[in-house]
Amino acid sequence: MAATVAEQVALKEAKPDEYVSLHSPSKMGNAGIMAYGGCTMGTAVNGACQSVQAHYYLYSALGYYLGPSSTDRKVFCTVHRVRDTRTFATRRVEISQRQDDGTKRPCFLLLADFQVKEPPMLRFSAPPSRQYPDVDNCPTWDSVREALVSEHGLTKRRVDAHKAVFDLMGRFWDQRQCPEGVFAQNLMGIAKEIRTIQDKLSITEKVSADWVRSKHTLVTKAEQLSALAFVMDCALSFVPLAYSHQFLEDAGACSSLDFALRVFLSEIDLNNWHLREMKTITGDEGRTYSESRLWNRKGRMVASMTQQSILRLPKGVKATL
Repeated sequence: MAATVAEQVALKEAKPDEYVSLHSPSKMGNAGIMAYGGCTMGTAVNGACQSVQAHYYLYSALGYYLGPSSTDRKVFCTVHRVRDTRTFATRRVEISQRQDDGTKRPCFLLLADFQVKEPPMLRFSAPPSRQYPDVDNCPTWDSVREALVSEHGLTKRRVDAHKAVFDLMGRFWDQRQCPEGVFAQNLMGIAKEIRTIQDKLSITEKVSADWVRSKHTLVTKAEQLSALAFVMDCALSFVPLAYSHQFLEDAGACSSLDFALRVFLSEIDLNNWHLREMKTITGDEGRTYSESRLWNRKGRMVASMTQQSILRLPKGVKATL
């Protein structure tokens, strides 16, 4: 079991541009032996970063989940060098797992673009959608859970469910919950009967936010970017459920299909606190589209991730619009 997020996405070179993960991907926010997609995504980003020179910086990573990865075996990472110029580098990365019959099954496909750092002609970024307290005035998940138990009578069973489902984040990341957010008020949808201060808003106006930083020191640029992919993926697929007083058990299927990670600054340090805000944008025909944005303490937007996810009705349930 990996002890840090850097270990979780670490790779060992088997031969040029081919790697194997040091650890099997871990589970979070899903059932059975299906792994958390952020593990696969972070591993793929790490593989892409290994293949470029240090003066190239990741600015775009577009990917597709081809199938779930399993937690009982390591992943293989194959890097294809698509483009190398004085300014840009492009990599196509395939993640696969070896099956019991010896064949490799593709799990994930990534297209990563890198650029040499350039001076800005313009410098601007959108702020968060609302004003949030500084990290020192935001509670931990333990404090949030204790408050929900004492103020709303939340049962130990559901508190323990939240701890278990999101244990991986707790192992790798320090988090502080912005109390105005939906996630902080209904425990990411687990406490679905609790009304939030955003209930009067439409689902596309609702937001959740938290402060995050790595619990363990990230050293290299590849570790920073891999960790960024890992944390930005967290919870996006079920934001629409939590914002509509539902959780994973209410859906027939809920998981990420594809994503676009945009990185706006070349220097990223997730050893320091960053503010992350999540919202959902649209949902129809069994899919949803949501976004997570990240700012540093100076208010500069560091990254954005959009995701389209599957959201299926349980069998035998009719749609309500």
